Amino acid sequence: MSPNYGANEQPADAVPDWILGGNRKRRVLAALAVSGRRRGWTAAQLSNELGCGRTTAHEILRGLQPLGLLETLPGGGVRLARRGALAQALRRLLAALAPLEREQVDRPPRRRGRT
Repeated sequence: MSPNYGANEQPADAVPDWILGGNRKRRVLAALAVSGRRRGWTAAQLSNELGCGRTTAHEILRGLQPLGLLETLPGGGVRLARRGALAQALRRLLAALAPLEREQVDRPPRRRGRT
């Protein structure tokens, strides 16, 4: 997974990052969707593994919980829910976006001085 970029080093938006609202959010969602992790993830583990701040990981998890997108596993870790229409759609979206990870969003330059 790619590292946590500082404000001065932000790369161009990759298609999956742009669609899912940012590099960190996409990486957390992708990690949660990995089915091979038996104990799931805690915010601290996501932070360590992905190189993002613990608060960032915690806030993403906090936002997903009320949507029914997370399953809590024995031991306190979480993973992306296996059931539910939204969780299944998110899994399919992540799978569809994976081949586009190296594709950048082609945006026209912003006009300065005009609104």
